[in-house]
Amino acid sequence: MAVFKAYMRIAKKNMWMILMYLCIFLGVTVMFQHFAGNETTQYSAQSIPVGIIDEDQGEAAKSLIRYIDRTNEIVYLEDDREALQENLFYRNVEYIVRIPQGFMEKCILGDEKLEVTTVPGTYSGSYVEQQISNFINFARCYRAAGFTEHELSEAMSERETAEVQMLDVNGNGGSYPAYAFYYRYLPYLFLCVLCYVMGYILMGFRRGSLPDRMAASAVPARRQSMEGLLAAGVIAIALWGFCSLISIVFYNENFFGSGKMTWYLLNSFVMLLSALALAYLIGNLVKTSNALSGIVNILSLGMCFACGVFVEMDLLSSGVRKAAQFLPVYWYETANEILMDYGDISGDIRNRLVGAIGIQLVFAAAFVCVTLAVAKKRQRSS
Repeated sequence: MAVFKAYMRIAKKNMWMILMYLCIFLGVTVMFQHFAGNETTQYSAQSIPVGIIDEDQGEAAKSLIRYIDRTNEIVYLEDDREALQENLFYRNVEYIVRIPQGFMEKCILGDEKLEVTTVPGTYSGSYVEQQISNFINFARCYRAAGFTEHELSEAMSERETAEVQMLDVNGNGGSYPAYAFYYRYLPYLFLCVLCYVMGYILMGFRRGSLPDRMAASAVPARRQSMEGLLAAGVIAIALWGFCSLISIVFYNENFFGSGKMTWYLLNSFVMLLSALALAYLIGNLVKTSNALSGIVNILSLGMCFACGVFVEMDLLSSGVRKAAQFLPVYWYETANEILMDYGDISGDIRNRLVGAIGIQLVFAAAFVCVTLAVAKKRQRSS
């Protein structure tokens, strides 16, 4: 078991790097979970401080103020130019509405527009302006129906605001469970750790006269290969087992009770196989540690950004998504998205999930074939 021990010895020397990427992975996961946890599962309107100068004091004007006050903070201001500029400068208000004398006749029955002032370059102007426009349109409809100013004011006060209720299509009340984010970022850890570790190991076995000494060894080449594969498998399974154990310990009851724990573990294990096969391929191609660092950073970060790990798939362009289909991480994230979006994994959903996992196995087999071809070509050239 000399080859096996040598593999494990080199892996042990790189333990600091494994721990570093574990810390990065856990830090990124906790950070994104924190951001996701701050997102409410129900929509709410944005509140903006709106300054009001009411010169009318009529019922229609008060109704407009109440309408704006539903979703914004009303600040009554005096008609003083310097005071108004100061309030805008210090962001005490972001939008100022001047309601003129005769608001009903001028703005609702007539075509005169309200005099408004807003902070340049902000969205708040369009946001409040849309609300004012809605009020005036509704008021004109009520007035055309024969409503008096008092009746119009009462009707606008009784209008109900729209409510949005999230559909519970994934069994989580419209939100995603915390462990889903954990498994979403797992490919980055697998790719970085395995590619670096296997790259250093395989480069170490090609240094100096070691290849010639191994070829002249009494240990058959087949057994050397088997011991190397065994060591690589032990390293990979140890990494997967540790990550799986963390998810089980951190998310115990929620994870166990989801009914999808087996699917998450299976999907991550198949991703591990693809990462391990890719790591073997990279280890057989690179010759220096600098080259290894460059290739691993490009591949790991590139695939994670293009395949939906760091950026949600819905935010990726169609061209990027089409190109990402030729990478195993895309299909891992596709399977992960299915597990996040659906509570019942059956029928067509189950077939899609199995298909995404199966394509990852195809990628792993393809990487193995390319690695064998590269190794055979190297043997012939030597």
